[in-house]
Amino acid sequence: MLNLLQPFDETPEALIEKLKSPQSSDEFYLVGLAFDLLGKNPNAENMFRMALQTNMRHVPSLYGLSLKSFQAAREQDGQKWLTRALRFDTNAEENVIRFQKELKAVIPLYQKSAQWRLWSLQQLEASKKDGPESKFELARLLFEQSQFSAALPYFRSLLSVKKHSREAAEYLSFALETIYRGEELLDKVLEVAAEVPNRSDLFFNLAMVCQHDQRRLDLALHFFYLASQEDPNDPGLRFSLEQVAMDIISEGPKKKSPAILMMFAHFYQGSHGVAKKYAKELREFGPEVLSSRMPKALWNNWLSADKGIGEVLVAWFA
Repeated sequence: MLNLLQPFDETPEALIEKLKSPQSSDEFYLVGLAFDLLGKNPNAENMFRMALQTNMRHVPSLYGLSLKSFQAAREQDGQKWLTRALRFDTNAEENVIRFQKELKAVIPLYQKSAQWRLWSLQQLEASKKDGPESKFELARLLFEQSQFSAALPYFRSLLSVKKHSREAAEYLSFALETIYRGEELLDKVLEVAAEVPNRSDLFFNLAMVCQHDQRRLDLALHFFYLASQEDPNDPGLRFSLEQVAMDIISEGPKKKSPAILMMFAHFYQGSHGVAKKYAKELREFGPEVLSSRMPKALWNNWLSADKGIGEVLVAWFA
């Protein structure tokens, strides 16, 4: 049960005996909590109503009545009491987060509880009393309900919030992979990447999609490289990059891979001298051949701007 006051130390029976003649709204509410713990819902609701007769703005009792109404499948009453609670509550974000978690416990059907949990968080947002914590709860609930498009703007708004940035980026990555395909997916992820402080997971996930879903080893190679540049201390990222690079290099002659792919594979693998030899084959086409073989956003915003390869390519193709 939602307890918006300090928890009491006595047993429920002892508290009811101690406050057999409650006087204040807080006392009525505590007795209501005690009855609720004993499973006596009608008694609990009666105490919450008595608390409101003493103080019609008693926020804990409004939440209590809303929760008990939803538990009894009286949704209209539950909506009414929660709406009133939001009007008077100065700590609405924290309390609604707790409230919607309680809904999950008291409504047995998951889809039904998810529906009203989502509604309560949306009401908080409509009241303009929401914040990063409730936005994250709302986005995650939408994600759980497979409402990926609706969740995107909430996760994206949290990319600049340090506490939620990394997890929001992970959710965003999965949602984008579910909604978009092909080059549109690449553009969307790269657009989001510009807003994420730590992009290693985002680039790694995109590399895996390119490698296994799209069968584009050339793109996987670039994204594994960008992931390793974001977190150079992660040996797993470096291993993934070198593995793909070696696969391309070993299969290159057999598949007659283009010089541009072999150049990047050798460069990322660390063989700069060999990479430069392949670069010579491309010079007659000019530097525009580089950008023409990959998504524009990847080349213009990331590879050409990367210190590791950008400066070298400028020197080779200037």
